[in-house]
Amino acid sequence: MAQEAIGGPAVVVADPGTPTPNVVTYWQVSEAGRTVIVPRGHGPMGYAIPAAVGIALARPGKPVLALTADGSFNMACGELETVSRLGLPIVFVQFTNHSMGWIKMLQHLYSGGRYFGVDPGTVDAAKIAEASGIRGVRARDLADVKTAVAEAVRTGTSVYIDVEVPHLIDHVPPVPAWTRALAGDTERPVY
Repeated sequence: MAQEAIGGPAVVVADPGTPTPNVVTYWQVSEAGRTVIVPRGHGPMGYAIPAAVGIALARPGKPVLALTADGSFNMACGELETVSRLGLPIVFVQFTNHSMGWIKMLQHLYSGGRYFGVDPGTVDAAKIAEASGIRGVRARDLADVKTAVAEAVRTGTSVYIDVEVPHLIDHVPPVPAWTRALAGDTERPVY
Protein backbone atom coordinates (compact mmCIF):
# COMPACT_ATOMS: atom_id res chain seq x y z
CA MET A 1 0.00 0.00 0.00
CA ALA A 2 2.78 2.50 0.86
CA GLN A 3 4.64 1.20 -2.17
CA GLU A 4 1.64 2.00 -4.37
CA ALA A 5 1.28 5.48 -2.83
CA ILE A 6 4.93 6.32 -3.47
CA GLY A 7 4.26 5.64 -7.13
CA GLY A 8 7.72 4.53 -8.20
CA PRO A 9 11.10 3.31 -7.05
CA ALA A 10 12.12 4.26 -3.53
CA VAL A 11 14.76 3.38 -0.99
CA VAL A 12 13.26 1.57 1.99
CA VAL A 13 14.94 1.26 5.36
CA ALA A 14 13.36 -0.77 8.15
CA ASP A 15 14.21 -1.11 11.79
CA PRO A 16 14.94 -4.57 13.10
CA GLY A 17 11.98 -6.06 14.88
CA THR A 18 8.38 -5.40 13.94
CA PRO A 19 8.94 -3.91 10.43
CA THR A 20 11.59 -6.38 9.22
CA PRO A 21 9.70 -9.63 8.52
CA ASN A 22 6.94 -7.82 6.67
CA VAL A 23 9.31 -5.75 4.53
CA VAL A 24 11.34 -8.75 3.45
CA THR A 25 8.18 -10.75 2.78
CA TYR A 26 5.95 -8.22 1.06
CA TRP A 27 7.97 -5.31 -0.41
CA GLN A 28 8.31 -5.76 -4.17
CA VAL A 29 11.73 -4.82 -5.56
CA SER A 30 11.44 -3.46 -9.10
CA GLU A 31 15.06 -2.60 -9.86
CA ALA A 32 18.51 -3.95 -9.14
CA GLY A 33 20.59 -2.26 -6.48
CA ARG A 34 20.49 -1.53 -2.81
CA THR A 35 16.93 -0.26 -2.40
CA VAL A 36 15.84 -2.21 0.68
CA ILE A 37 18.01 -1.84 3.76
CA VAL A 38 17.30 -4.00 6.77
CA PRO A 39 19.91 -4.23 9.54
CA ARG A 40 19.71 -7.65 11.15
CA GLY A 41 23.13 -8.10 12.79
CA HIS A 42 22.80 -7.23 16.44
CA GLY A 43 19.27 -5.79 16.28
CA PRO A 44 20.16 -2.08 16.29
CA MET A 45 16.86 -0.61 17.50
CA GLY A 46 16.43 2.97 16.35
CA TYR A 47 18.39 2.43 13.12
CA ALA A 48 15.77 3.46 10.53
CA ILE A 49 15.33 7.12 11.47
CA PRO A 50 19.01 8.17 11.32
CA ALA A 51 19.67 5.79 8.41
CA ALA A 52 16.91 7.53 6.44
CA VAL A 53 18.73 10.84 7.00
CA GLY A 54 21.90 9.39 5.49
CA ILE A 55 20.02 7.85 2.58
CA ALA A 56 18.19 11.11 1.79
CA LEU A 57 21.50 12.99 1.77
CA ALA A 58 23.25 10.35 -0.35
CA ARG A 59 20.41 9.92 -2.86
CA PRO A 60 18.74 13.31 -3.30
CA GLY A 61 15.58 13.27 -5.36
CA LYS A 62 14.81 9.61 -4.66
CA PRO A 63 11.91 8.91 -2.28
CA VAL A 64 12.96 7.46 1.09
CA LEU A 65 10.59 5.38 3.19
CA ALA A 66 11.61 4.61 6.77
CA LEU A 67 9.66 1.92 8.60
CA THR A 68 10.05 1.95 12.35
CA ALA A 69 8.20 1.01 15.54
CA ASP A 70 7.48 2.72 18.81
CA GLY A 71 10.38 1.10 20.70
CA SER A 72 12.85 2.23 18.05
CA PHE A 73 11.24 5.67 17.87
CA ASN A 74 12.00 6.21 21.55
CA MET A 75 15.68 5.57 20.84
CA ALA A 76 16.11 7.86 17.83
CA CYS A 77 13.36 10.48 17.72
CA GLY A 78 15.84 13.32 18.23
CA GLU A 79 16.90 12.92 14.60
CA LEU A 80 13.53 14.27 13.45
CA GLU A 81 14.89 17.74 14.19
CA THR A 82 17.73 17.01 11.74
CA VAL A 83 15.20 15.97 9.08
CA SER A 84 13.28 19.22 9.61
CA ARG A 85 16.35 21.47 9.71
CA LEU A 86 17.77 19.96 6.52
CA GLY A 87 14.39 19.84 4.76
CA LEU A 88 14.75 16.15 3.87
CA PRO A 89 11.75 14.58 2.11
CA ILE A 90 11.46 11.36 4.12
CA VAL A 91 8.29 9.37 4.68
CA PHE A 92 8.30 7.70 8.10
CA VAL A 93 5.77 5.03 9.00
CA GLN A 94 5.74 3.89 12.61
CA PHE A 95 4.05 0.67 13.68
CA THR A 96 2.83 1.27 17.22
CA ASN A 97 2.03 -1.74 19.39
CA HIS A 98 2.77 -0.02 22.73
CA SER A 99 5.68 -2.29 23.58
CA MET A 100 9.08 -3.42 22.45
CA GLY A 101 7.22 -5.97 20.39
CA TRP A 102 10.00 -8.20 19.10
CA ILE A 103 11.61 -8.54 22.52
CA LYS A 104 8.26 -9.09 24.20
CA MET A 105 7.43 -11.80 21.66
CA LEU A 106 10.71 -13.57 22.41
CA GLN A 107 9.86 -13.45 26.13
CA HIS A 108 6.37 -14.73 25.32
CA LEU A 109 7.63 -17.69 23.31
CA TYR A 110 10.81 -18.67 25.13
CA SER A 111 10.50 -17.34 28.71
CA GLY A 112 7.05 -18.55 29.60
CA GLY A 113 5.50 -15.11 29.21
CA ARG A 114 7.64 -13.58 31.95
CA TYR A 115 7.86 -10.03 30.61
CA PHE A 116 10.56 -7.65 31.74
CA GLY A 117 11.27 -4.11 30.50
CA VAL A 118 9.16 -4.37 27.35
CA ASP A 119 6.14 -2.18 28.08
CA PRO A 120 7.20 1.47 28.21
CA GLY A 121 4.56 4.18 28.43
CA THR A 122 2.78 5.37 25.31
CA VAL A 123 4.40 8.27 23.44
CA ASP A 124 2.54 10.36 20.85
CA ALA A 125 5.03 10.16 17.98
CA ALA A 126 2.94 12.36 15.67
CA LYS A 127 3.03 15.20 18.20
CA ILE A 128 6.78 14.80 18.71
CA ALA A 129 7.24 14.95 14.93
CA GLU A 130 5.16 18.14 14.82
CA ALA A 131 7.24 19.63 17.65
CA SER A 132 10.35 18.80 15.59
CA GLY A 133 8.99 20.61 12.53
CA ILE A 134 7.68 17.62 10.57
CA ARG A 135 4.07 16.94 9.68
CA GLY A 136 2.72 14.29 12.05
CA VAL A 137 -0.22 12.05 11.19
CA ARG A 138 -2.04 9.59 13.42
CA ALA A 139 -3.44 7.24 10.80
CA ARG A 140 -6.78 5.66 11.64
CA ASP A 141 -6.88 3.38 8.60
CA LEU A 142 -4.97 2.45 5.45
CA ALA A 143 -6.60 5.28 3.50
CA ASP A 144 -5.02 7.79 5.93
CA VAL A 145 -1.61 6.20 5.38
CA LYS A 146 -1.96 6.19 1.60
CA THR A 147 -3.11 9.83 1.52
CA ALA A 148 -0.27 11.03 3.78
CA VAL A 149 2.39 9.11 1.82
CA ALA A 150 1.13 10.32 -1.56
CA GLU A 151 0.95 13.96 -0.40
CA ALA A 152 4.47 13.90 1.06
CA VAL A 153 5.93 12.39 -2.12
CA ARG A 154 3.98 14.81 -4.34
CA THR A 155 5.12 17.87 -2.34
CA GLY A 156 8.65 16.65 -1.59
CA THR A 157 8.16 17.08 2.14
CA SER A 158 8.63 14.85 5.15
CA VAL A 159 5.83 13.22 7.12
CA TYR A 160 5.74 11.03 10.21
CA ILE A 161 2.82 8.60 10.14
CA ASP A 162 1.93 6.75 13.34
CA VAL A 163 -0.14 3.61 12.74
CA GLU A 164 -1.51 1.53 15.60
CA VAL A 165 -1.10 -2.18 14.89
CA PRO A 166 -1.94 -5.39 16.74
CA HIS A 167 0.70 -6.77 19.04
CA LEU A 168 2.97 -9.48 17.62
CA ILE A 169 1.59 -11.89 20.23
CA ASP A 170 -1.88 -11.44 18.73
CA HIS A 171 -0.84 -11.25 15.07
CA VAL A 172 2.35 -13.22 14.47
CA PRO A 173 4.46 -11.93 11.56
CA PRO A 174 6.07 -14.29 9.03
CA VAL A 175 8.95 -15.47 11.25
CA PRO A 176 9.54 -19.21 10.73
CA ALA A 177 11.12 -19.78 14.18
CA TRP A 178 8.07 -18.24 15.84
CA THR A 179 5.71 -20.41 13.83
CA ARG A 180 7.68 -23.45 15.00
CA ALA A 181 7.59 -22.21 18.61
CA LEU A 182 3.83 -21.77 18.50
CA ALA A 183 3.60 -25.35 17.20
CA GLY A 184 5.52 -26.60 20.26
CA ASP A 185 9.24 -26.29 19.40
CA THR A 186 10.40 -24.23 22.40
CA GLU A 187 14.11 -24.32 21.64
CA ARG A 188 15.09 -20.69 21.25
CA PRO A 189 16.83 -19.97 17.95
CA VAL A 190 20.27 -18.38 17.90
CA TYR A 191 20.18 -15.09 16.00
